[in-house]
Amino acid sequence: MHAAAKTYRRLSVVFFLAFHFLVISSHGETSSLSIKPKAAMAGSYQTIELEFPVDKKGIQPTGGIRFELPVAYGETEHYFWSKPQVVNSQGLGYVSATTSNGAEVSLKIYGLSGGIFECTILDKPLKKGDKIFVQYKGLVQTLSWDVEVRHAIRRTGDEQWKRISNSPYFKIIPEQAHTIIASMPADVAIGEAFDLAIVLIDKYGNRADNYRGSIDLKSTDPKAEIKKRQYTFTEKDKGVHVFKNVRFLSNGFQKIWAQDARSPLKESWHHAFVWETPPKFRRYFGETHFHTGTGTNHAGFFALEDQADVNELTLEDFQKLNAGGDHRANFTNARDSYAYVRDVMRLDFASSSEHDVTLFDDAAWKESQQITTDFNNPGHFTTFYAYEWTPGFNHHIVIHDKPNAKIFYREKTKTLTQLWEALDKQGKPAITIPHLTWQFEDHIAWEDINNKYRRIGEIYSLWNSRFLTLPDDQPQRFELGPENRWSYQYAWAMGHKVGLIGSTDNHLGHPGANNYSIYTHHTGGLAAVIASANKREDLWDGMHERRTYATTGTRIYVDFKIDGHEMGTEFELRSNPIFSAKIAGTNDLKKVEIVKYSNDCYKTIYEMEPDGPIAQFNYTDLEFSSDSFYYLRVTQMEEYPGRPYSHSTSEMAWSSPIWIDYKN
Repeated sequence: MHAAAKTYRRLSVVFFLAFHFLVISSHGETSSLSIKPKAAMAGSYQTIELEFPVDKKGIQPTGGIRFELPVAYGETEHYFWSKPQVVNSQGLGYVSATTSNGAEVSLKIYGLSGGIFECTILDKPLKKGDKIFVQYKGLVQTLSWDVEVRHAIRRTGDEQWKRISNSPYFKIIPEQAHTIIASMPADVAIGEAFDLAIVLIDKYGNRADNYRGSIDLKSTDPKAEIKKRQYTFTEKDKGVHVFKNVRFLSNGFQKIWAQDARSPLKESWHHAFVWETPPKFRRYFGETHFHTGTGTNHAGFFALEDQADVNELTLEDFQKLNAGGDHRANFTNARDSYAYVRDVMRLDFASSSEHDVTLFDDAAWKESQQITTDFNNPGHFTTFYAYEWTPGFNHHIVIHDKPNAKIFYREKTKTLTQLWEALDKQGKPAITIPHLTWQFEDHIAWEDINNKYRRIGEIYSLWNSRFLTLPDDQPQRFELGPENRWSYQYAWAMGHKVGLIGSTDNHLGHPGANNYSIYTHHTGGLAAVIASANKREDLWDGMHERRTYATTGTRIYVDFKIDGHEMGTEFELRSNPIFSAKIAGTNDLKKVEIVKYSNDCYKTIYEMEPDGPIAQFNYTDLEFSSDSFYYLRVTQMEEYPGRPYSHSTSEMAWSSPIWIDYKN
């Protein structure tokens, strides 16, 4: 637990509130609560019965028991349980309570998200052997994990609530498999052995560990070595099977995909480029921005034992106290989130990045770093140390390649220049990644230039996504318009030399998830880093050198160079620049463009409409006569053609710019 004194020093309002709200503590109370049923399918309607036998201490009138359900607010409400209510017995979330001795029970619903329901005994005491019966009717959450049925007791109304330990768990079972994902490296050499992972997820993005179907593996390479092209999933697989020592024996773009022998599952695949010899650089896909419960100890509405009940606070004070971590529900955790991004999404690297708020103190930061260290596996899965600096809406992810850096909290380090000065004094390598939210006219993200620390930025996250504010997706929200102060085109024109990545900003334990169905709403983009190996020092070098690109969530392959220079490079040139590009989509490509900036103007200087998912071309800019920079933009065909979305459902990718100084 975190020290109350430190919390009070850093947030005086909590010190004040601690004297005005009941402090929750645990005094050896052990749960005897039973729950029926004990499991349910994700997103299903259930009638759940809770039975609490009273112990020898009894419960007097005005005492009672209360429960917490994982109920969220904002755009993630539909992911969690129906909000408890006592008004409409036929409506979702209806709660009722009775006792075995006929004592009258009153029900109260409250909490910031409305997830607390409190049962108070009114007219006669409950003795040992008496029971409280509570019934809940509603939808269970769509996120598949074991949910702790948190509850607290007080013997009389004058007592403090005491959280009961050893709570039972309610198991959320994944829906049936919806999508079959084939995942492999983006770059391999002919004959090089690699792992091919076949992953089954349900429509909500949960790992479909109940899948027992049979699959056939297909490949564009007729010579590909796959020892077993048919496979039947077993209970041991839990929805993921890895085929070892797979090899491509033909060069160029190749892919492998999986088909269910009986069910028409949605197929997700991506291409690999097969080189004649091992390449100097390879593409690695990752997720640098997601949030978990680390730092809140997953305390939910019960808060910490030395804090007030956070769901009895105002929204403003709650956000000051508990805006970090999984600030939608406080039921996720860092280890499960890292395991999801590694084992289900099969990404190459990741970094959790909790908000710089009161509960994310030195102890929580130490815990976060330890978890990050535990998951680092050089050559296979790389992790970085990160947090989100959050003054106003000028948020930045501060990422480090080594542990034990300090957190510079927004309360004391209030401006970007102060943050950069603090990083200078600290003397540890760092990258500050701008995380843009809305298109504010008075946006201040680009007021100060610092090309030392601000090497890359998020051009796409769930803040662009139709799955944040249904049904719209605006993938180019932060790209277009040098007159728009939130736009990267504005930033580049002002002299910010910042490369591009994507991220999810996921708060729900599913970092790296794409919109595989219309039910996976809290999704975002991916960061692609071009590096020599999947190791921390190599990926860090790729990010620092801006050898990066962004996608809207799929592993679109992008190789974009000018005169052999990788994306993100700055160099001088006298002759006309020669471009080379290789692109392979995760769907048929709709458009590939080269965008140029020179003489205070952006324009598309090259555009093609490929026939299929692959495009390769060379191009020369014959009008190169001044300092310029260029980037590649890729747009795929609509993922949901004919759907009534007001904006595009096309997946996209953007390269980092390449800056060329004209040498006359």
